Amino acid sequence: MHEINNKIRPSALPKLALCGQFESAPGTSDAAARGSRIDALFRGMWETGEIPKGADEEEVGAAYWAVNQLARLGTNGTITCEKTCKIFVPILQKMGTMDAVNLGGQWLADLKTGQMHDYKAQMAAYALGCMELTKTIEWSTYLIFADQKEIVRHFFFKADAAKIVGDIINNVGTDPRPNDYCQWCAKSLTCAPRLESQRLALATTEAPSFAPILADPDLLGEFLNRAKVFDDFREAAKDRARELLEAGVRVPGWRLQKPRVSESLDAAAQLSSGIPFEKLIMAHGTISAKKARELGTIDESLVIRKESRPILTQL
Repeated sequence: MHEINNKIRPSALPKLALCGQFESAPGTSDAAARGSRIDALFRGMWETGEIPKGADEEEVGAAYWAVNQLARLGTNGTITCEKTCKIFVPILQKMGTMDAVNLGGQWLADLKTGQMHDYKAQMAAYALGCMELTKTIEWSTYLIFADQKEIVRHFFFKADAAKIVGDIINNVGTDPRPNDYCQWCAKSLTCAPRLESQRLALATTEAPSFAPILADPDLLGEFLNRAKVFDDFREAAKDRARELLEAGVRVPGWRLQKPRVSESLDAAAQLSSGIPFEKLIMAHGTISAKKARELGTIDESLVIRKESRPILTQL
């Protein structure tokens, strides 16, 4: 158990809760890199009280919103410095890095970007470390989802937090179970259940008709689960084909197109470009009602409302 604990980072706990075989894949995705940049902006803004110049406007906006939410939680004693936000989690024998903590207020906060996921286990580990440090038995955590503009609070008693983390440790090494984190796992292309789902999804293309699957809700749901796995394999194959073609290796039936080149002006450049202000507004087109409300009071009768088709999501 002790050897297993030393290999588990707090951030891996939500994945290991769903699959005891999870292992973080090497490398950094574009989404992860964006999250790291926003995290750095968030910490910097809190520590200096200044908005940095030259950074991506969208990323600055996400970090700025997160900083405002943190301020609402409490400014007295709240720190974001990466070095001082590290906490030792005894049950894991591992250090974790929080995005913000207020030891006197008995709470911590973590900034998240991208899609919303269940990070309760990670928060339990951080809270456990904080309670051990401060010799307290209860702690609050706040997940700040900068892209969805939502806050999720978890409250833990020390015993409950220890049980959450302990149960996940006991799950390590159990049989693999496909889930939404598979694409970030180092075993995603060798996992037996995923390989079987990929094989079965591909086998449907050999069937004389797809109609029986469309006609049967049970078969339809099963196919969608398998096809989702197949999509991951297809993306891995496309990435590899791109690497080979860029290296001059022929991949029959495939080629690389010339990359698209985009040019743009940031907000400051637009305002100093000499373009009439009215033309700039017309060029930008529509603005979301949510964004308009953030800028000021609007005439609600002017808001155009459209409803999209319901989003299909997996249970």
